[in-house]
Formats: sequence, structure tokens, C-alpha cells
Amino acid sequence: MADTARNSVARQMRQVWIDAKLGIGDGTINRSDLVVAFGISIQQASHDLAAYRASNPKAVDYDLSAKCYRRTKRGKPAYPQHLRLSVTNAVRALRIFNEMEESEQ
Repeated sequence: MADTARNSVARQMRQVWIDAKLGIGDGTINRSDLVVAFGISIQQASHDLAAYRASNPKAVDYDLSAKCYRRTKRGKPAYPQHLRLSVTNAVRALRIFNEMEESEQ
């Protein structure tokens, strides 16, 4: 798979994950959530959040006092539930796998 195609898939996975994260817990997300989950830079996390907000402007607002993005009351998920769950589970499974690999070294 070419690097551009791989990067496109990775970006899409992060967009779906952002959508899923906004739908659980307190409905918030910040750059550090993406950095921890995907091992990306702060700059890439900012870009991903801006891209999500641009494609879903009514779904999310930035909470300046809490320094996070928050799902709005009128905001609806951009992706179907089965896709959000699949990406969330894949990210969780990879994190566990990586932790196991590190502990074996």
C-alpha cells in the first residue's frame, strides 16, 4: 500500500475515533487524547481536530475554559455506530499489544 493511501486510512481512522470519543463519557476530546491513542504529534492532533470540526461544524464546539472540544447538544455522530466501535476496539487492542511487547523486552 502506498504511503499516501496508508496516511489517508490513518487519518480516516482518527476521524472516526474522534467521533467515537465525543460520544462517550463527558463528550469531550483534546489533542493529548489523540497523541496518547495514536502516537502522533501535537501538531497532527490539532490538524485532525480542526479537520473534524470543519467537516462537522454543528457537532462540536471548543470549550476555551476547559481547553477541549465538546459535542454540542445538537451534534450527532458523523459515522455509524459499528464503525465507531470497530475503530475504538482496534485502537484499544493495539495499545494492549504494544504494552505487552514492551513488557517482554
